[in-house]
Amino acid sequence: MQIDLDLQFLRKNAKMTPAARTEAAIYLLGKIADARRPADDIVRAWFLARRFVGAKDRRAIRERVYGCLRRLARLDWHLTQAAFGKDKTARLRVLADVVLEGLDTDEYFNSLPHGPGPLDDGEIEIAEALKGKNIDHPDQPGHVQVELPEWLSDKLKPVYAETFMAEMMAVNTPAPMDLRVAIGRVSRDQAQKSLAKSNVKTYPTDLSPVGLTLQAHSDIARTPAFKKGFVEVQDEGSQILALLVGARANMTVVDYCAGAGGKTLAIADRMGLQDGHSKGRLIASDISADRLARMDKRLHRAKLTNKVECHVLDPKSPWYAGQEQSFDRVLVDAPCSGSGTWRRHPEQKKRLTEERLAELMAMQDEVLNGSADLVKPEGRLIYATCSLLREENEHRVEMFLKTHKDFKVVPIQTVWAETLKNTPCPDMKEAPYLRLSPYSHDTDGFFVAVLERMA
Repeated sequence: MQIDLDLQFLRKNAKMTPAARTEAAIYLLGKIADARRPADDIVRAWFLARRFVGAKDRRAIRERVYGCLRRLARLDWHLTQAAFGKDKTARLRVLADVVLEGLDTDEYFNSLPHGPGPLDDGEIEIAEALKGKNIDHPDQPGHVQVELPEWLSDKLKPVYAETFMAEMMAVNTPAPMDLRVAIGRVSRDQAQKSLAKSNVKTYPTDLSPVGLTLQAHSDIARTPAFKKGFVEVQDEGSQILALLVGARANMTVVDYCAGAGGKTLAIADRMGLQDGHSKGRLIASDISADRLARMDKRLHRAKLTNKVECHVLDPKSPWYAGQEQSFDRVLVDAPCSGSGTWRRHPEQKKRLTEERLAELMAMQDEVLNGSADLVKPEGRLIYATCSLLREENEHRVEMFLKTHKDFKVVPIQTVWAETLKNTPCPDMKEAPYLRLSPYSHDTDGFFVAVLERMA
């Protein structure tokens, strides 16, 4: 089904009806369910094609779509009880969400312009069965209560033990928007004041000494602070990872899986590459040329054009030849399940399968083994994921160390003291690795292990 919203109708009526918003949410949920693309991309593209949709309408549609994604397991559980074997379509899920919220279905499901149409007899029966119920129900299994497939719940329970429920509940909440300040160009206080002049209110992040958190989501791209490259959107956990690399002026550093370059820019800032005095060398590599190309605008805005080398990751390419054991720092932010970012991408929980996890683990072993060749004696390999799963984190490091006897673990407490001297290290107890999480640290879920090649 394709929605073709009438521009003239919307202009005349100033805003969409609840029914029109409902139809939009149903359409978007259906697209998200059928696609492999991130939900953000699908929702953003839909709004871009309909710029006439007002801010309040956008917010209402977005809240319904992401609310349904965050409540999906519980909505499906209720539908299983009430729908008697019917397929769980986007329309039925939105219907269940509306009823469980205690709203009037006639207002949200009707034949007004661009509405989804009234309920049929079967849908009326479902609505009646759900009426007066709450989204949470004592009969729901534990994995449903925390919005996880059962196999993922079983894997994550041992990771968090007594805080499992709290951690998973936090994973299912909206994430804040964090900014990284380009300290090589402005102070955090100066960036905060510049944003305030654009009516963007922020407060300093707790762990990252270069971070700010928005008090409310704002259009950062319109602010002078962003346009001048003084701030970049980056989760606080990702900022911490870039700091733990320990990059300094005159070092040789490679961001092995650079993607669109958020951590590359943060490392360049630590190396002082903007001012041109540092003689350090920073390489951003990735298997995708398209992802690397998306870094160009960010490098230009950060005054780093021609100061960061960008290369497609291929051991057979000319830039790679002769680089063995020549880098002080090699960052591997490995491809992973992204389970640590489920606050931002709730749709990914349902898309992850055991087969896909096995594929990712093989890729992680491959990038760890390939990147290790670049680390010089007494240099460091920093392995990181935005995953909550031990299979992608501790288990991968343990496998690597079995076959690379010339590497040792540098305790995260030691690395933290070296790189974030004025901020206390989170309590990792006896663990030598860093684990950040939404519940414990209000960051995305991150894992970091620092490995050093012995002399």
